[in-house]
Amino acid sequence: MAGFDVDPATMRQSADELDAAKDDVQALLDEFTAAVGQYADAFGGDIIGTAGGIAHDACMGAVSDCFAGIVEDLTGLAEALRGMADDHESAEEEVVQAFTRLQSDLESGPAKG
Repeated sequence: MAGFDVDPATMRQSADELDAAKDDVQALLDEFTAAVGQYADAFGGDIIGTAGGIAHDACMGAVSDCFAGIVEDLTGLAEALRGMADDHESAEEEVVQAFTRLQSDLESGPAKG
């Protein structure tokens, strides 16, 4: 394909950037959870307080699940990029070896048999 260039180093750099983004998301989630956690026991024991506590727990569970999914996705994408970079390098090495053997065979002339 014209104009298409695969650079494994750039793919690995992108994977590192995804890892950094994952770490940032996790840090923000941890910070948010700690800040909101201060209010977890502030609802009281009456009916309204109990309902508020249940809603708080449900919302925090949903937020945690959502961001945990994002962290997992970013981790998987980073691993996949690294795997693609490794696969591309391996395939490129195989192609180079095949052409090197072909060149050697052509230079040594026809096989005698």
